[in-house]
Amino acid sequence: MQIVAQFHDASDFAAPADFAAHLKRLWPVIELLASKDSRLGRWNLTGYTEEEARLYPAFESPGVPSTALLAVLETKYHNKKNRAKVLGLWNAQNDADDGATLSLSIDTGPLPSEIAIDLPGANSDSAGLADFPAMRDVVSLLAVTYLPVAVTVAPLDYFEKRVFDDKPGVGWMLYLPKVITEQQVPEARALIPVPAAGKQQTGTIIVSVIDAMFSADKPEHVEIANRIEIRLVDQDLLPAYSEL
Repeated sequence: MQIVAQFHDASDFAAPADFAAHLKRLWPVIELLASKDSRLGRWNLTGYTEEEARLYPAFESPGVPSTALLAVLETKYHNKKNRAKVLGLWNAQNDADDGATLSLSIDTGPLPSEIAIDLPGANSDSAGLADFPAMRDVVSLLAVTYLPVAVTVAPLDYFEKRVFDDKPGVGWMLYLPKVITEQQVPEARALIPVPAAGKQQTGTIIVSVIDAMFSADKPEHVEIANRIEIRLVDQDLLPAYSEL
């Protein structure tokens, strides 16, 4: 399962190549992921070898980016501060089924910045993100932290099963910064307001499956997601990638 959040930062959020600011903002997301799945509590800079990666933890204490990691990034992007940059992290798990990656793209100019989290396998006692409430909480936090233009949650193999090639797919969940009602999208199994009820709503999480983890191998799951995508386009609610 992959979570992708696309967002535009305010011009005064951070100077170019200020990875420390981006990592500090990311920390609450890391904390929440770790509270749901114990395999997601530790992250290291990706490297050519496992030994190299383990030299550079992303955080040296809660919410404090590693000085060693920041030094590596400063060297890598020296004299390239006005170019797009990518920070790749790995969750320090040896077993392939437990491995996860997190990619953070910043300084992308007019294009959206992006967080992409490839989650570990769900066949584990620690796989707490395999249920709807846990994933809803993660998407909600991403929405209020990054004010994204879109957040998608879907298995990688759903990408080819979307209805529209030029638009984000619904997959398991899709967040859009719009107020969306049941009357507009009756096919949705749940519509979660963001922020939570009682506060001013700025967006909506559209959910296709609530009683199981979404699977692109299940035709009924794909059908529901596709029907929601068609309904969103009919209502002019699903933007093209070029509009994000």
